[in-house]
Amino acid sequence: MKLFICFLSLLSFVVSEGFAKEIDLKNKIKNTDLNTKKTDSREAIQEIDFKKLFSDAESYFNSAKAWKKLKCTPKSGFICTKHECKKRDIKSFLILDKENKIIKRCEKENNCERFKAQFLQTGVYFNIQTSGPIGTLIRILGDTRFKEIATVGLDAYIVNGNCEVILQDQYSEEGDDKIEE
Repeated sequence: MKLFICFLSLLSFVVSEGFAKEIDLKNKIKNTDLNTKKTDSREAIQEIDFKKLFSDAESYFNSAKAWKKLKCTPKSGFICTKHECKKRDIKSFLILDKENKIIKRCEKENNCERFKAQFLQTGVYFNIQTSGPIGTLIRILGDTRFKEIATVGLDAYIVNGNCEVILQDQYSEEGDDKIEE
Protein backbone atom coordinates (compact mmCIF):
# COMPACT_ATOMS: atom_id res chain seq x y z
CA MET A 1 0.00 0.00 0.00
CA LYS A 2 2.85 2.38 0.76
CA LEU A 3 4.20 1.66 -2.66
CA PHE A 4 0.84 2.47 -4.20
CA ILE A 5 0.63 5.79 -2.30
CA CYS A 6 4.18 6.71 -3.32
CA PHE A 7 3.36 5.91 -6.93
CA LEU A 8 0.13 7.92 -6.76
CA SER A 9 1.94 10.88 -5.14
CA LEU A 10 4.63 10.80 -7.80
CA LEU A 11 2.02 10.63 -10.57
CA SER A 12 0.05 13.56 -9.12
CA PHE A 13 3.27 15.58 -8.80
CA VAL A 14 4.19 15.01 -12.47
CA VAL A 15 0.65 15.80 -13.66
CA SER A 16 0.39 18.96 -11.52
CA GLU A 17 3.77 20.20 -12.85
CA GLY A 18 2.50 19.74 -16.42
CA PHE A 19 -0.69 21.67 -15.59
CA ALA A 20 1.34 24.43 -13.94
CA LYS A 21 3.47 24.83 -17.08
CA GLU A 22 0.36 24.85 -19.25
CA ILE A 23 -1.32 27.50 -17.07
CA ASP A 24 1.85 29.63 -17.12
CA LEU A 25 1.98 29.29 -20.91
CA LYS A 26 -1.68 30.30 -21.22
CA ASN A 27 -0.98 33.40 -19.09
CA LYS A 28 1.94 34.36 -21.30
CA ILE A 29 -0.20 33.95 -24.41
CA LYS A 30 -2.96 36.08 -22.87
CA ASN A 31 -0.49 38.87 -22.13
CA THR A 32 1.05 38.81 -25.60
CA ASP A 33 -0.09 41.41 -28.11
CA LEU A 34 -0.79 39.44 -31.27
CA ASN A 35 -1.87 42.52 -33.20
CA THR A 36 1.64 43.71 -34.00
CA LYS A 37 1.96 45.51 -37.28
CA LYS A 38 4.42 43.92 -39.63
CA THR A 39 6.20 46.21 -42.02
CA ASP A 40 8.03 45.28 -45.18
CA SER A 41 10.83 47.66 -46.12
CA ARG A 42 11.49 46.02 -49.48
CA GLU A 43 10.65 47.92 -52.62
CA ALA A 44 7.52 46.90 -54.43
CA ILE A 45 8.09 44.79 -57.50
CA GLN A 46 7.36 46.84 -60.54
CA GLU A 47 6.64 45.82 -64.07
CA ILE A 48 9.51 45.99 -66.49
CA ASP A 49 9.00 48.37 -69.37
CA PHE A 50 10.56 46.26 -72.11
CA LYS A 51 9.97 48.90 -74.79
CA LYS A 52 12.01 51.45 -72.81
CA LEU A 53 14.63 48.83 -71.94
CA PHE A 54 15.13 47.87 -75.60
CA SER A 55 15.00 51.50 -76.71
CA ASP A 56 17.75 52.44 -74.21
CA ALA A 57 19.85 49.44 -75.25
CA GLU A 58 19.51 50.35 -78.93
CA SER A 59 20.44 53.96 -78.18
CA TYR A 60 23.57 52.89 -76.24
CA PHE A 61 24.50 50.41 -79.00
CA ASN A 62 24.22 53.07 -81.71
CA SER A 63 26.15 55.58 -79.59
CA ALA A 64 28.93 53.05 -79.00
CA LYS A 65 29.11 52.33 -82.70
CA ALA A 66 29.08 56.00 -83.82
CA TRP A 67 31.79 57.73 -81.80
CA LYS A 68 35.26 58.14 -83.23
CA LYS A 69 36.97 60.10 -80.46
CA LEU A 70 36.06 60.56 -76.79
CA LYS A 71 37.38 62.61 -73.91
CA CYS A 72 36.80 60.73 -70.66
CA THR A 73 37.08 62.66 -67.41
CA PRO A 74 37.28 60.82 -64.07
CA LYS A 75 34.89 61.56 -61.21
CA SER A 76 36.36 59.15 -58.65
CA GLY A 77 39.44 56.98 -58.39
CA PHE A 78 40.96 54.35 -56.15
CA ILE A 79 44.31 52.64 -55.65
CA CYS A 80 43.85 49.03 -54.60
CA THR A 81 46.57 46.93 -53.03
CA LYS A 82 46.41 43.47 -51.54
CA HIS A 83 44.93 44.84 -48.32
CA GLU A 84 42.82 47.88 -49.16
CA CYS A 85 41.46 50.35 -51.71
CA LYS A 86 42.12 54.00 -50.94
CA LYS A 87 40.39 56.88 -52.67
CA ARG A 88 42.70 59.15 -54.64
CA ASP A 89 42.48 62.39 -56.55
CA ILE A 90 42.90 62.06 -60.30
CA LYS A 91 44.16 64.97 -62.32
CA SER A 92 44.44 63.26 -65.70
CA PHE A 93 41.89 62.56 -68.41
CA LEU A 94 41.74 60.12 -71.31
CA ILE A 95 41.44 60.69 -75.03
CA LEU A 96 40.20 57.57 -76.81
CA ASP A 97 40.81 57.55 -80.56
CA LYS A 98 38.96 54.62 -82.10
CA GLU A 99 40.18 55.16 -85.70
CA ASN A 100 43.89 55.33 -84.80
CA LYS A 101 43.45 52.78 -81.97
CA ILE A 102 45.19 55.02 -79.45
CA ILE A 103 44.62 55.88 -75.81
CA LYS A 104 46.10 59.12 -74.53
CA ARG A 105 46.42 59.80 -70.84
CA CYS A 106 46.80 63.56 -70.44
CA GLU A 107 47.81 65.56 -67.38
CA LYS A 108 47.25 68.85 -69.16
CA GLU A 109 45.99 69.76 -72.62
CA ASN A 110 49.34 69.14 -74.37
CA ASN A 111 51.09 66.77 -71.99
CA CYS A 112 49.86 63.33 -73.07
CA GLU A 113 51.27 59.82 -72.95
CA ARG A 114 50.12 57.57 -75.81
CA PHE A 115 49.39 53.85 -75.88
CA LYS A 116 48.34 51.57 -78.74
CA ALA A 117 45.18 49.65 -77.87
CA GLN A 118 42.59 47.20 -79.13
CA PHE A 119 39.04 48.55 -79.47
CA LEU A 120 36.16 46.06 -79.53
CA GLN A 121 32.43 46.72 -79.35
CA THR A 122 30.44 44.20 -77.33
CA GLY A 123 26.77 45.12 -77.48
CA VAL A 124 26.21 48.46 -75.74
CA TYR A 125 29.80 48.55 -74.44
CA PHE A 126 33.16 49.32 -75.97
CA ASN A 127 36.07 47.44 -74.43
CA ILE A 128 39.50 48.94 -74.88
CA GLN A 129 42.65 47.14 -73.82
CA THR A 130 46.34 48.02 -73.98
CA SER A 131 49.26 45.68 -74.02
CA GLY A 132 52.59 46.23 -72.34
CA PRO A 133 53.87 46.64 -68.80
CA ILE A 134 50.91 48.75 -67.67
CA GLY A 135 47.79 46.73 -68.41
CA THR A 136 44.75 48.95 -68.92
CA LEU A 137 41.16 47.91 -69.49
CA ILE A 138 38.53 50.54 -70.23
CA ARG A 139 34.83 49.83 -70.59
CA ILE A 140 32.51 52.50 -71.97
CA LEU A 141 28.72 52.41 -71.93
CA GLY A 142 27.66 53.85 -75.29
CA ASP A 143 29.54 57.13 -75.37
CA THR A 144 28.74 58.38 -71.87
CA ARG A 145 30.11 56.56 -68.80
CA PHE A 146 33.37 54.67 -68.36
CA LYS A 147 35.38 52.58 -65.94
CA GLU A 148 39.13 52.18 -66.25
CA ILE A 149 41.20 49.55 -64.49
CA ALA A 150 44.96 49.88 -64.86
CA THR A 151 47.41 47.53 -63.21
CA VAL A 152 51.01 48.09 -62.27
CA GLY A 153 52.45 44.95 -60.77
CA LEU A 154 49.65 43.56 -58.62
CA ASP A 155 48.20 46.97 -57.67
CA ALA A 156 45.09 48.25 -59.45
CA TYR A 157 44.08 51.80 -60.24
CA ILE A 158 40.32 52.07 -60.70
CA VAL A 159 38.64 55.13 -62.18
CA ASN A 160 34.97 55.95 -62.84
CA GLY A 161 33.75 58.89 -64.83
CA ASN A 162 31.99 60.37 -67.84
CA CYS A 163 32.90 60.66 -71.50
CA GLU A 164 31.96 63.15 -74.18
CA VAL A 165 32.31 62.94 -77.95
CA ILE A 166 34.93 65.34 -79.30
CA LEU A 167 35.84 66.49 -82.80
CA GLN A 168 38.28 64.36 -84.74
CA ASP A 169 41.01 67.03 -84.76
CA GLN A 170 40.75 67.93 -81.06
CA TYR A 171 43.71 66.65 -79.03
CA SER A 172 45.36 65.39 -82.22
CA GLU A 173 49.13 65.34 -82.31
CA GLU A 174 51.60 64.55 -85.02
CA GLY A 175 52.51 60.89 -84.92
CA ASP A 176 49.25 59.67 -83.37
CA ASP A 177 49.00 57.03 -86.07
CA LYS A 178 52.64 55.91 -85.74
CA ILE A 179 52.86 54.46 -82.24
CA GLU A 180 54.78 51.21 -82.06
CA GLU A 181 53.04 48.32 -80.38
